[in-house]
Amino acid sequence: MLNKVLVVNDNELLLMIAKKMISISNFANETITATDGLEALDYFDDLLQNETDPSSKAPEFMFLDLHMPNMNGWEFLKVFTEKYSTHFPNLKVAILSASVEMEEILLLVKYPIVVDFVATPINEEVLNSVKTKFFKDQFQTI
Repeated sequence: MLNKVLVVNDNELLLMIAKKMISISNFANETITATDGLEALDYFDDLLQNETDPSSKAPEFMFLDLHMPNMNGWEFLKVFTEKYSTHFPNLKVAILSASVEMEEILLLVKYPIVVDFVATPINEEVLNSVKTKFFKDQFQTI
């Protein structure tokens, strides 16, 4: 089980579903949510300002919607990569999208923290796929 996951999406219903699915599937101990990229960056700012070891309190994984008001996922990725990635080197990101555009997938190559592209809403199949691909050691059973 992961310690913390961050879900960034402007759709409140999808955030609620994500939190519930992450909880009942024992994917993470804690789920943090943000409704746009600015709110997500504020979260990382708070960690940097208030924690002596911010990377130890950071989420290990983030589900990020690309299409949001105020600051979309693309803008978030650009700012995070430039200003925060050295402070949070272990963060992995999966892009959430209702539709998969080949152009978007190709643009994501320039962001090494992006490791997956998943369909919304977050469900058990999505979480199991993430577990298998990226976190096998954290989810092995005895």
